[in-house]
Amino acid sequence: MEQVYQLLKLLLPSAIGLELEQTVTTDESELAARELGQWIVRQLSSRTPAEVIPDETVLRQRLNISMIPFLLVVDNLQNSNLQMKELEKLLSSYFDREVLLIPLHDNEWLILANHNLIEDDEQSDLSAYSGREVYSEHEDTEEDVLTAFALGLHELVASEWVGVFHISVARPLIPADRLLETVAQLRETIHLGKLFHVSDHIHLPWEMRLESLLYRIPVEERQRFVESAEDHSHLFGDEETVSTLETFFKMDCNVSETAKQLYIHRNTLLYRLDKIKQETQLDVRRFEDAVLMRLTLLLYKVTKS
Repeated sequence: MEQVYQLLKLLLPSAIGLELEQTVTTDESELAARELGQWIVRQLSSRTPAEVIPDETVLRQRLNISMIPFLLVVDNLQNSNLQMKELEKLLSSYFDREVLLIPLHDNEWLILANHNLIEDDEQSDLSAYSGREVYSEHEDTEEDVLTAFALGLHELVASEWVGVFHISVARPLIPADRLLETVAQLRETIHLGKLFHVSDHIHLPWEMRLESLLYRIPVEERQRFVESAEDHSHLFGDEETVSTLETFFKMDCNVSETAKQLYIHRNTLLYRLDKIKQETQLDVRRFEDAVLMRLTLLLYKVTKS
């Protein structure tokens, strides 16, 4: 027993010192991430934001490689708090490598993952997270892979915490050079997604080009356009009609695919489209009428919000 006691006396201080060193390192890393997050928030709210991250920023050197930016926004969280260490651990597990997690606000997190993430041939199990086939008969584009990661990430976070989460992702970049404009783009994408597509939780910049353009139209011009369709405003207040139109446009105006997505018979869909035609004089099966209806619906949403 005496030998065991002496051995413990020798080992215990070393163990405590190692644990303390790891804790200090972790705290310093979290502090550096929070400082960078505060700098980003300040610059985005400034009238004259800096163009690049200052050289004296602690994490500056880690931002000189190509990385994939994700933005996670928490609308509400039930029964628990989203702790940075817990989220960082979950993200490292999901991406199977270290990530840089930067808190912007209590409910807003910037996630930077290494670019080689999307070049890894071992990512074929993404479909298990995202509920979609990542690799199909044709080669997936970079956008397809990024979408799959965003879908999987949302599912993972939503399964770990009870709440409402929104995620956006942008193409790879060198954060040291273009971080501010990318965060601004991701913020705007989530804002537009929540405004135009209230039932969605994954918002992608390359799918928001039209919404971004319409949002920049002066309010008076938007209002004038929507007033021309005011007689049909009751249609846009009907969830079934809006869901039918949005799904129809999402499926490239394909009747059969839209019916499958809505889980209704093809004839039921045709009846709905005919009813919309009778009410608005617009046949959304025609390209020009479909474009006009989509513009009207989007502008109606942003004008009435």
